[in-house]
Amino acid sequence: MTAYGIMAAATVAVAFALYGVILRKRKLRPGLALAALPLAAVLALLCARAGYAVLLQLEDLFVWGEWSTLTDFQARRLCFVTGAVGACLGVALAARLCRVPGREAMDAFAAPGALLVAGLRLAEGQLGKFGAGVLVEGEGWLNGAPFTIADTWGDRYVAVFFWEAVVALVIFLFALLMREGRPGVRFEKTAFALCLCQVLLENMRNQSMRWGFVYVEQLLCAVILMALVWRACRRHEKKQGRYRPCLWMACCMIGVVGEEFARQKGGSELLAEGGYFLMAAILLGMALIYRNAVRETTSPEAR
Repeated sequence: MTAYGIMAAATVAVAFALYGVILRKRKLRPGLALAALPLAAVLALLCARAGYAVLLQLEDLFVWGEWSTLTDFQARRLCFVTGAVGACLGVALAARLCRVPGREAMDAFAAPGALLVAGLRLAEGQLGKFGAGVLVEGEGWLNGAPFTIADTWGDRYVAVFFWEAVVALVIFLFALLMREGRPGVRFEKTAFALCLCQVLLENMRNQSMRWGFVYVEQLLCAVILMALVWRACRRHEKKQGRYRPCLWMACCMIGVVGEEFARQKGGSELLAEGGYFLMAAILLGMALIYRNAVRETTSPEAR
């Protein structure tokens, strides 16, 4: 087994052990963690591979008939976002089979899921420059390990995978310390935070699933963000104007697309250097929109 495989397997083991502990603490069936582990692992791999194949290899499959690509489970040929969705589906299916309330089971999985993301991102450090960003020049403590990664020629690149892991660990703590609320909200908030941060971090990776200037996994995260905002709006007691946050989210997403197009195609050094700060500001606005949408959920059914 490769170093990446060992780190990934260790991460899965730790995350699902923690899931069992949290289930026991919440007086749910801790055996759910054991039932969820194989289902989540299999569905994560299948969804990750299918996501990559459908989004980037349709021509190879249907025009050239290269169906053998479906069995290529190299980490570089997997879609991380669809794999994460598959893992969540596996946990939800296991909860259903074990007759554990689905929302409570997913709330318990929020922190272990974030920890799983952190560990798998950190494991990408074993894949060369796969999780790296731009070339770093000069000296300084921020230009050394673990903040950068060196290639075989000694050139150093930003270790985006490391920052993805750090962000996921912060969200892991956020999920652990979050106050109890409506069933399902802990998981939804954790998923929103992970996807929101990944919109920016995915943009910093040199090797990524792309359609022209569009980062595919960034787009998938945007779809999940919109779905979560729509879900929050759907629970509003007031009918009139309850989907207005979705409109504001759409405007922010258009802003992100415009910023990214200008950064990559505009030829401006100012945008190339400062575009990430503009994107971060837009993402902060999206976070506030979601926060307000969740706070306005006042119907008895939502509670």
